[in-house]
Amino acid sequence: MNNWFKHALKGLSLLSLCIFMAQPASASRKAINAEIQRLEARFKNLSTAFYQDSSTKADDNLQTLTNIDQLLSTVNKLSDSNQSITAIQLIYLNIETVEDNLDTKAVFKVIELLLENNEWNLANTLFRAIKSDGDKSLLATVQFIFAKYHAQRNEWQQTNRLLEGIFTELSDEDAAYAYLLNGSALQHLKKHRQAVKNYNKIPLTSPYYSHAQLNIAIANIRQGWWTDAQTKIQALIKQSSKTNKDELTNRIYLVLGYALLQREYYRDARNAFRHIGLNSKYTNRALLGIGLTATSQGDFIGGLNALTILKDKKTYDLSVDESYLLVPYVYEKLQQEITVTTSYTEAMNYYQRRISMLDKVSTQHADFLNLKYRQKASNFIIQSNNFDYGSQYPESFINNYRRLNEFNNVAVNSKIKNKISKLITRFDTTYQNIVSNLSRQRIDYLKSYLNQSRYGLARLYDSTNETRN
Repeated sequence: MNNWFKHALKGLSLLSLCIFMAQPASASRKAINAEIQRLEARFKNLSTAFYQDSSTKADDNLQTLTNIDQLLSTVNKLSDSNQSITAIQLIYLNIETVEDNLDTKAVFKVIELLLENNEWNLANTLFRAIKSDGDKSLLATVQFIFAKYHAQRNEWQQTNRLLEGIFTELSDEDAAYAYLLNGSALQHLKKHRQAVKNYNKIPLTSPYYSHAQLNIAIANIRQGWWTDAQTKIQALIKQSSKTNKDELTNRIYLVLGYALLQREYYRDARNAFRHIGLNSKYTNRALLGIGLTATSQGDFIGGLNALTILKDKKTYDLSVDESYLLVPYVYEKLQQEITVTTSYTEAMNYYQRRISMLDKVSTQHADFLNLKYRQKASNFIIQSNNFDYGSQYPESFINNYRRLNEFNNVAVNSKIKNKISKLITRFDTTYQNIVSNLSRQRIDYLKSYLNQSRYGLARLYDSTNETRN
């Protein structure tokens, strides 16, 4: 039971703003992230070359505009209609108008659009120009925008450096988010006390207050300060929505449930899991939690019901995989010997099929253009396998790869198009390595579950033979 429980806790992951439990990085994962950084640099240079060339081409949407408000209005309309490439081309064509109005708030929108599309070089040029002008208020907002950009790339040193000393220059809402962002950065940099100080500066009235307090609670749990963590979580629950439509509320209950389960407060843990919505991205982990707590309480039928629902899921994630290992354990507690044997056999067959399936996924070419990436959960699905991408790799890689394909569709300059094609090949190689690495990690889990199933069946046979003798 202990091994299963540990695997269940490993399945517990949170949103990107939440503080993740440290995971040992494999050599291949480190190598992939290093390559992603190199590709990021190459993308930035190619992006600038693409826009410098394409913005000079004749286009009905590209016209010279000397009024910054008119320029911003046109850029926003293009961006809102999913024409971000044309919007940035228009900015390049009218860069002098932008540079003549660096003291206006319009420049914030321009820089945000550039960074959202990773047009780094032009955004950084504008950043340097604003810095040289010395307007503290303008500079603070631009640093905040750049800090968000670096956080999306897991570049925590840069995030922390950009946010230091600018909080009082920001609006109340931006300052609250900046404290949350800096707290997360400091937590990743192992500066836990400083992180908590940042979180505690977010006022109760802020929409980011609950996120910050939950981060503190999780940090307390991991440091063994259970009483402090429980106090914070209970306070959050009182403030949170009771409809279970809010994913933050679901996440709070999930953290509470597993924390209680770890301390063997089974009744309270089960109650926490029951509050998680049926359509939440945390539903599978909640069902697994209910299965574990119910079984620990001696309610084997209740545990079996939850685990059976998991087994019937059509998408494969760790919670679904784990359910096959737990079901025979429950049947064993119910003293249904024949069903136990059948369940262990079913589990072994299931894990062998899954391992074979993932072996193919890890070696077959995955078509990036057909990738089903879920941004809010930071994961993607390949052949019904749900992979937790965001806990190991930056979302910026996915976004850069998509933009390269968009560039390739509209580029007319043969030299630049050739460079785009070559870089796409590099990106695709890295993407295949990511898929392969995530698949191999999952296979390692499945092999462990397979071995535990074999051991469980062998133990059952030994026990049966001893009884007969």
